Amino acid sequence: MRKIIGVLALSALLSGLALAQTTPSHTVTVNIPSVLQLTLDASDYSFNFAEPTLTGTETTTIGGTPYTKASQAAYLAFLGGSSATQDFAPTSLSGTGGADYGTVTVLTNRAQWTVKIDTIGGTLTLGNSRVKVFAEKASGKGASWTTVPTTIAPNTTLFNAGSGGQGKSVYKLYYLFTMDINDDIPLTGLNESITVNLLLTSP
Repeated sequence: MRKIIGVLALSALLSGLALAQTTPSHTVTVNIPSVLQLTLDASDYSFNFAEPTLTGTETTTIGGTPYTKASQAAYLAFLGGSSATQDFAPTSLSGTGGADYGTVTVLTNRAQWTVKIDTIGGTLTLGNSRVKVFAEKASGKGASWTTVPTTIAPNTTLFNAGSGGQGKSVYKLYYLFTMDINDDIPLTGLNESITVNLLLTSP
């Protein structure tokens, strides 16, 4: 009888120990940052109407239209021509590896985003309105708001994605400068610049 009682007691003890065991647990942590990156390779769009080496026939095609690159020969041809105004493409660009446009890249995990001209630093003697901008989609998401070269101004939307904008999107950014036959250029000439600041936002 004692033997049976001992076995029962041992069984009860082992059963109690089994009930006292806990289930191992751990956590899985996921940390995903909001990505909203904007880059532009071009650092300077140069309109050099004193550039002596170009022949005046060089062009850049923007939105399907060829525009003559700014140079001394092109400027003299304009002054001797019959046009009251003419839009010129830049003589050269810095940072683009020889391309006639700047490459704007948007990298984001946001569905909606907008790229616009945020602010413009400085004022050109002939007026900042002489500068026109044109953004052309190369790949990715969204669409351009500049169907034709558009006069620059603060808060001008260049391109955006209203939905499904996640991933990488690439746009070509062009600028033009308008010359007017009635411009009265000082004897010292003009050599000045403005700074155009772009901004990427997401609601």
